[in-house]
Amino acid sequence: MSIKRVWRGDSVNTCVACKICQSFAPRVFKVFDKMIVMPNVDYIKYENEILEAVESCPTGIIKID
Repeated sequence: MSIKRVWRGDSVNTCVACKICQSFAPRVFKVFDKMIVMPNVDYIKYENEILEAVESCPTGIIKID
């Protein structure tokens, strides 16, 4: 799998700012009030960390293509 896009999909659930995503991939995700995806990140370089964050997110809002 080659990740081309990462975003926060708040359509059903909302970010609870638990920082799990940031703990797995701190160069990709930053959490303040809610998670943000950092701009200009080479997703391929952090693919395993991103996938761990997606699987571990308690609200399931991290979306990838």
